[in-house]
Amino acid sequence: MMNLERKTHRDGNLHPKAFNCLKLLDESFTYHNDHTQRHPFSIYSRSLQKVMQSFNAVLDEIDQISTALFNAEGNLDYPLKKLPDLQKELLHALQSHIDDCYWILKVIHPYDSNVQEKHPDRWLDKVKHPAYKPFHNAIKDYRESFAPIVNKIKHNGGQLRPIMMYSRGRGIVARTVDKGIQTFPKNARIVGYFLEGMQPNGRIGPDCEIHRDGTTAISLNRDLRYHFANLYRVGDHLRSAIASTVRKLHGKKLPRDLAVNDTASQYDIESIAQRVSKLPPLFFENEFSQKTPDIKFHSHNGNAELILETPGYQYMTWEGEIMIYSETQVDPVCLEYQLPYR
Repeated sequence: MMNLERKTHRDGNLHPKAFNCLKLLDESFTYHNDHTQRHPFSIYSRSLQKVMQSFNAVLDEIDQISTALFNAEGNLDYPLKKLPDLQKELLHALQSHIDDCYWILKVIHPYDSNVQEKHPDRWLDKVKHPAYKPFHNAIKDYRESFAPIVNKIKHNGGQLRPIMMYSRGRGIVARTVDKGIQTFPKNARIVGYFLEGMQPNGRIGPDCEIHRDGTTAISLNRDLRYHFANLYRVGDHLRSAIASTVRKLHGKKLPRDLAVNDTASQYDIESIAQRVSKLPPLFFENEFSQKTPDIKFHSHNGNAELILETPGYQYMTWEGEIMIYSETQVDPVCLEYQLPYR
């Protein structure tokens, strides 16, 4: 369990904890010039920018889908084809961000010409970097939760496909897990995606190595919460790894992080945090039993506060009449398909 808080009046910004640490890092603790790499703060801020811009793009697309109308034939009058590409970019950005964290640990370690290794994590292992294994072990569960999807897209031609569940007629009834309080969401639309693959029965459908029994999908209401909270968890562990490295290599303790007012970011971190916190707590059926990070955002008199709890808790379940809407590309050879939840 990890509870994280960021407050603008105290921290100057709502970025993950590593942001302030790297911005204030003493030049004597970095060897980026010897490694012919950017300054570690530059690596982190550029990486964070890419992730946040991808979050923003997916959130914008969810807004478009959630407000789109249905035509006379009952079909959504807005194509879902952009969503898979935007989600793929987000997953790529998140995996690259973890790689960038390894690069940061590399450039705060003295250059070793005897170690020729292109992958930063392998380089860290070979030089016996004092913070590599603790950091690697702390974030391993998160990376392995989505890396197989990214790898299948990169190396196996995997495709992400969009899916949406929505209510018609009587709609749905949602109940909180802890107290059983009922709510009646209006215009409930649960947008998500699944990795398409060949199934053992010869059908094209959800990849059985990613999705349970080849019949499920991933809701963005849960997925965006999960990745957003873990982005901060990774940043917290990175800050600890930097402090450990400085202590063991230089015999010094990092000073307490001071407030850093961020005015250079090309994204609105407060807006993104607020939008993620306000995503409807409605997930796909297979996600009912999964713990979901709790994300709270507050803003008052120009001061903003972000509170994250991971792994969180069970939000709610729901039942009722729903429709399933999905889009795919017809295969010229295989004509049998397995849709999620059918």
